[in-house]
Amino acid sequence: MTAVSGVSGPDDRGSLVLEPSPQPCSPATRTKAQRDLQWLAHGCEGLLDLAVVVLSSWTVVYHVCLLLRLGAAWAVGFELVALTGLGLWWWRSHRRPDPARRSAEPARVVSFPTGGAGSSTVGAVLLPVTVVSAALAAVVVAVGASWPVAAALWLTAAIAGTGVAMARCRRIAGLVPAARDRGAEPPSRGGVVVALGWAVALAVLSMFTRSANPDDLYYVNLSQWVADHGTFPLRDTIFADLVFPMSSFPPVASYDALAGTLALLSGAHAASVVYLVVPPVATFLSVLALWRLLAHWGVRAVGVAVTVALVFLLFDGGPGYGAPGNLFLTRIWQGKVILLCLVVPLLLVYALRYVERPTRGRAGWLFAGGVAAVGLSTTAMFLVPLIALAGTAPLWVRRPRRAVVGFLSMAAYPLAAGAMTLAAGGRSADSFASRRLFRFDPGWFGPEILRDGPLAAIVVAAVLAGALLVPHRAARVTTGLLVVFTGVTFVPGVTQLSYDLVGLGPTLWRVSWVASIAALVGVLGARLATSFDRRSLRIAAPVALAVVLIAFGVPIWSGANGVSLDTPQWKRGPSSVVSAQQAVDAASPGDVILAPRELAISITVLTTRVKTVAPRAYFMDYLRDEPSFHYDERVVLVDFANQETGQFGTPEVARALSMLDVDQVCLPVESWLRIGFIRAQGYQLVASSATDRCFTRR
Repeated sequence: MTAVSGVSGPDDRGSLVLEPSPQPCSPATRTKAQRDLQWLAHGCEGLLDLAVVVLSSWTVVYHVCLLLRLGAAWAVGFELVALTGLGLWWWRSHRRPDPARRSAEPARVVSFPTGGAGSSTVGAVLLPVTVVSAALAAVVVAVGASWPVAAALWLTAAIAGTGVAMARCRRIAGLVPAARDRGAEPPSRGGVVVALGWAVALAVLSMFTRSANPDDLYYVNLSQWVADHGTFPLRDTIFADLVFPMSSFPPVASYDALAGTLALLSGAHAASVVYLVVPPVATFLSVLALWRLLAHWGVRAVGVAVTVALVFLLFDGGPGYGAPGNLFLTRIWQGKVILLCLVVPLLLVYALRYVERPTRGRAGWLFAGGVAAVGLSTTAMFLVPLIALAGTAPLWVRRPRRAVVGFLSMAAYPLAAGAMTLAAGGRSADSFASRRLFRFDPGWFGPEILRDGPLAAIVVAAVLAGALLVPHRAARVTTGLLVVFTGVTFVPGVTQLSYDLVGLGPTLWRVSWVASIAALVGVLGARLATSFDRRSLRIAAPVALAVVLIAFGVPIWSGANGVSLDTPQWKRGPSSVVSAQQAVDAASPGDVILAPRELAISITVLTTRVKTVAPRAYFMDYLRDEPSFHYDERVVLVDFANQETGQFGTPEVARALSMLDVDQVCLPVESWLRIGFIRAQGYQLVASSATDRCFTRR
């Protein structure tokens, strides 16, 4: 039988009571420094919870306003009322409770200790399978071998590791009566000072990085519409003012409307809120969320784990957009990236706290986290149910009713949003025509996420060993299941089949977000720091791991990663912003501007007062059958502006300019042939910058 400290004998119902091991320092003997760290940790957790409350309450308010066709002013009023009510509830729930009432509470803690590995027949059989399969998968991915083989090894290791975790969890876990909320305190509050140091440093770094992303043409344009008009649009604002159907419909995500409302209230430009305010705030909170997850997992050397995880993220740059590093502070102004970096770790924390003590209050946090996730990105519709299923898995055997309540608390809102989206005929601007079928291939998106070489070997080994290395036994089960879900998407044909059945396909690569890759790399580093008796080895091992990550990685802030360091400014090319501002200043409200891709995106981000022919070619595919949209003519002009055809001027271009009534044409200064053609059509120079010339008919 496994030895458990603190066995106090049977309770009044004859059940064996397993008390957790006593803490090394009781409140009475805790030093002032320890108390200060405890308060600091509680403050950081409270700040994260506040962010979830704001995001979730705003999401509900936004959805109500969409249904009732109410504008931003109404939403602000409702949000103030909601936050006031939630603040009163929080104050009442955190007052000192009545001792008699506390002693009468029937709530019970499900104890999942941290520490020793435990043993079982199942574990003894599956443990070597996990280790060998994980090692082979790491090698196969690192050398870029056949992806079906990598997927098979990944699933073998993940399923076997989950089996080991479940066997150990069943042997140790027991139910104990609790007079106080032991589950509220993670096993370790350590590392909070390290985490805060990293949070401040990276928040500053996020202000000085610049990485233009084409997805902003939709997100920031919608925010600017709210800032300009004070309404939440249900139709297109990119090509015309509410004339055409919206590209991403229904507009479930509330984050962009929140940014626009803040811009409206402050009188700032929406891009200033998104590009200058959000990155440092979101980066700061995301680092704290990573720390909180590692602390709740029971990691002993939390500061080491946080440091190794962040070193990995900072040097996980390079080609491709699916790697965790490229989805960190250099793109953290986008709602989907905030979902990954901030809310996913908090959902795992809330799920673990609920598993430790399944109460209505903790179920409420599961619900709030699920709602906040939906408000940040429609990706939450399929990510959050997976997290909810895996997060409550440790309860399914012992307390299935509580497990169902926990699952529904977190997953209900995302599932309802998904059902509503299907019922409303939901669509996305993303096009998966023949030229983009490669996105269904795990042989493409797998290396995009995991990289190759030594970096990939470390990542795969850390992730597949997560079910063995995470100290908290319940968290091991959750981690193992989430890694299994990730492995399913790596099986060739799965994403294509999903797309054929429900229309959800290439974006399934985002299931890898639930695997908490960076956190598990940090767990590996912490395990290296605590596995040796000699102090020199405890220091050298995690340092060596960090050195390998740095040596074989690419800094996410480097030019090789498409990122530049500059003074705090909008996350667009400076010359593009200057040219866009000149073009907008020279235009009249309602004008249509033809411009190359990057300039067209900057114009679309800058204002809703004028429109562009097409800021991104595939973004207009969903309007192909709209007669008044003139799709074919727009394609001709996009090819002309971006020099994607061999002919610099044809009758088709002249006819398209007339058909779409293009008021202004902007071209690079070196495009003499195309500029000459535009002048021949009666356009005259109206604005000029170092990189572009703009011409108008007037």
